[in-house]
Amino acid sequence: MTIKKTIYLGLNDKTTKTQIISTLEAYKMVNALITNQFDGGTIFEAQGIYKHDNGHVVIEKTLRIELLLFNTDDVLKINDLIKTLKIIFNQESVAVQTENISSELV
Repeated sequence: MTIKKTIYLGLNDKTTKTQIISTLEAYKMVNALITNQFDGGTIFEAQGIYKHDNGHVVIEKTLRIELLLFNTDDVLKINDLIKTLKIIFNQESVAVQTENISSELV
């Protein structure tokens, strides 16, 4: 069984509420982090939409990062990656989806 982690990284800075790092630069930075720590992954550009407690709707560019984790070490490293992403992109939180899947390279 393989674990698939999907990380949704909004690109709006939590302090300024605007995108400070361009989408292309963000993609390059995430790509470097992934290839440094994991065997690979997939990055998509998406549009994130969420609502604050006060009802204000936010639409922001988001990176959807998919990682297939084949061993225990990779699963443990994912939390470090998320902490790093939150610091670099000044995020209050990121969404993380976990799935148990059947996956193989053929």
